[in-house]
Amino acid sequence: MRGIGSAVGVAVWLALSGSGGAQTAPEAIVRALASDPAIPAAVAGRVNAEALDYAVAGERVRDGDAVQPGDAWHVGSLTKSMTAVLAARLVEAGLIGWDATIGAVLGPRYPDMLPEWRDVPLHLLLTHGAGMRPNAEAVTGDWPRADYVAAALQEPPVEARGGFVYSNAGYVVAGAMLEAAGGAPWERLMAAQVFGPLGLGSAGFGPPLGAAIEGHERRLFRGLRPVGQGPVADNIAALGPAGRVHLGAEDMLRYLRAHLERDPDFLAAETWARLHRPSGPEDYAMGWGVGPEGSLVHSGSNTFWYAVAYLDVANGEAVFVAVNSGDPGAVARPVDAALRELLTVPPG
Repeated sequence: MRGIGSAVGVAVWLALSGSGGAQTAPEAIVRALASDPAIPAAVAGRVNAEALDYAVAGERVRDGDAVQPGDAWHVGSLTKSMTAVLAARLVEAGLIGWDATIGAVLGPRYPDMLPEWRDVPLHLLLTHGAGMRPNAEAVTGDWPRADYVAAALQEPPVEARGGFVYSNAGYVVAGAMLEAAGGAPWERLMAAQVFGPLGLGSAGFGPPLGAAIEGHERRLFRGLRPVGQGPVADNIAALGPAGRVHLGAEDMLRYLRAHLERDPDFLAAETWARLHRPSGPEDYAMGWGVGPEGSLVHSGSNTFWYAVAYLDVANGEAVFVAVNSGDPGAVARPVDAALRELLTVPPG
């Protein structure tokens, strides 16, 4: 089983903070990215309260059809902030609490969970503070989510509670808690509580299907290879709450705008503040790394795609860059450079 990329994106905000320089148009940025031999296609965009602008360039599949503006992009672990938003919606609906524990919510379904997990609250799972290992090690193959959760809850902590271990498994367990509270699968809850109300009509789960962009992997001697649209094109479905969302660039930018504007009709002001509040030794919020002056950043990859979102909260602007190749050694540097060119940052 592949592991969802665990990079939070700390290097991005450190590189951006205090930097100056003029913006570059998204069209020029994506043309440069797509000219890189490691990147078949790219999208780059920025959004604020007044405007939304993005561009795409390159090929859906290496040596194939051109990418289109409405195509969907796999965003990997950027899904985590979406799962946290779902949790916030269910908290405000009175279906679960931030302090609800694994034992109280999932105890009847998983009576064999280790005692160490019974009193762990939801909010610690969402800030990677529960001490749960990065991935359930016992899982092999395409396990159902219920079996994945059972395995995760039978493996001991790897860190003291309140520390920081970036944990896909923790987000899967949190997703199971939301399923129990909401009375429906995580995917259905996401569609009803997050994608629908925010107008994200292109959002879905797993690899984009049909006439769509494909992710790519690097072969040692044969270069980039498209991975298709079947089961091997993404992590197993059980890992959905940790990182299996895809959506169009315009919808992704709308999602980032929601975090900038903190719409009180969608979530209360104090709930938005809790989602963005840093916690623990790594200053991680719920699905976001928190940088200087409250900037929010996260990257995501299922090893076949790479995406980064950065929110300059102080200046009311967000940027998003994604490519359909997931080799971090080859794509992380040009993607981070593209973010710097997109963002308006006052001279330091």
